[in-house]
Amino acid sequence: MNPDKDIIIEILKNLSLFQELNYNAVKELTYLFSDRVFLSGETIFEENDTGNSLLVIVSGEVRISQRADVSGEETLTVLKKGNFFGEMALLDDLPRSATAIAQSDTFMLEISREKFLHFIEKDTASGMRILLTLARNLSARLREADSKIKAFVNLSQWL
Repeated sequence: MNPDKDIIIEILKNLSLFQELNYNAVKELTYLFSDRVFLSGETIFEENDTGNSLLVIVSGEVRISQRADVSGEETLTVLKKGNFFGEMALLDDLPRSATAIAQSDTFMLEISREKFLHFIEKDTASGMRILLTLARNLSARLREADSKIKAFVNLSQWL
């Protein structure tokens, strides 16, 4: 599957990450993404790998998991068409925090940190909108993690 640029523009426009951008900014972004195809069961990246890109799922599903001492692997979530992941790699040079595995044959779009940073330097207004959306997304995930930690601490007091 190799969608044309109009389809990619539509996909990107519908992502929460790019919804606040105008058409021309989204169109410019489409040229910065590369196509990636993964077969079912194929590892996209492993926890602790060097991260340097964000991926957008066009079709298929991706399982995000972390290593766990007891079970070997703890599934955090399964992402579907229109979801994106790897966004922390756009902001830092730290290792990946989880493993991503294609749950089914999956077609994705990928943008590297280098291309992303070049885009936000070139179009600072659009860059600011994207970065604010990223910050809100990461803040929501942090709040969810905090809630889970609090529940775990409360539960552990009864054990």
